[in-house]
Amino acid sequence: MRYQPAYLIGIMSALLIVGGFYAGGVWLVALVLLLYLALPVAEHLVGESRWPSEKRIAALTPAVTRRYDLIVIVTAGSFILLVGWALWAVSITTLTWWEFTAFAVLMGEYGGFVGIVTAHELMHRNRAGKRQLAFLLLSLVSYSHFCIEHVRGHHVRVATPEDPATARRGETLYAFLPRTIIGGFRSAWGLEKERLARKGLSAWSIWNNMLRWHGFTIILMTGIGLLLGPLSLLLFVVQSIIAIVALEAINYTEHYGMARKRLPDGKYARVRPEHSWNSSHILSNINMFNLGRHSDHHYQSNRPYYKLRHYDDIPQFPYGLAGMIILSFVPPLWFRVMDAELDRFQASAASNSSVTR
Repeated sequence: MRYQPAYLIGIMSALLIVGGFYAGGVWLVALVLLLYLALPVAEHLVGESRWPSEKRIAALTPAVTRRYDLIVIVTAGSFILLVGWALWAVSITTLTWWEFTAFAVLMGEYGGFVGIVTAHELMHRNRAGKRQLAFLLLSLVSYSHFCIEHVRGHHVRVATPEDPATARRGETLYAFLPRTIIGGFRSAWGLEKERLARKGLSAWSIWNNMLRWHGFTIILMTGIGLLLGPLSLLLFVVQSIIAIVALEAINYTEHYGMARKRLPDGKYARVRPEHSWNSSHILSNINMFNLGRHSDHHYQSNRPYYKLRHYDDIPQFPYGLAGMIILSFVPPLWFRVMDAELDRFQASAASNSSVTR
């Protein structure tokens, strides 16, 4: 999407959550239904966008790119403010159990699809300040080690058996979740331990980003419980769980069944666009900083979201990212759709390879 204000939809979603909270009752449930039922249908009806072309990318001026970057920072700020407000709001407001549940779901999905996705954009930037902001955002959903594992682990091992974030063909989302959550944590610890060892430092030191940022989350949770009460602490825990599941559902869909060829020297072929599933559906991409353009993101991970390109000759989702995530929670439907898509792409790739030879 070429129009910059469109990427402010995450902030507008935050305002909807605030409005739904104060409207209360059925409005909170209506927002949940909007998220799970209306959005997948809407993104399918709105369709796709191939923007930007190489010509458009070359024409981007420094002033334009600064505005794109500013949108990310503002969205990050909105997530921090939303979490802080939500924790305070539930501490002074009487809610029924179903209102609290609906609100926690909305907060968790916002954390996963906006908070973590914004952190994802920031962690790939070269400036240390933006990476620290990414750690902060992730600490608000109790998943700060993702900043380590994703950049230094997942991007190196994607589409291989060694990558806990790459779902295997035939693996359900429910089998994938514990494997990727536990595997990602172990991988992040190992990567951080290796980094510190190269500097002659112990893994059990204040320089370990896992200890620092998970420690920050624990201190934050303690403060929430003591200052705001058990209901606010429960909200923090529940929204964290939902956000983590939302993130890993994205990983599941975007890498399902992908595999890089192993070369004679034992190494894997270079990561290319065809090693991730791609989606150019407009609504999901403006909501998640073009995360659906995952193929180009893995091909050149330092490309900012507004420069990610569409490829025609790579695995394409039949529906938008929101629709695919919903589908992933129903394994029989997921396998029926995605195994057929996987077979189709692999047959096409094999055919093109034989023609080239």
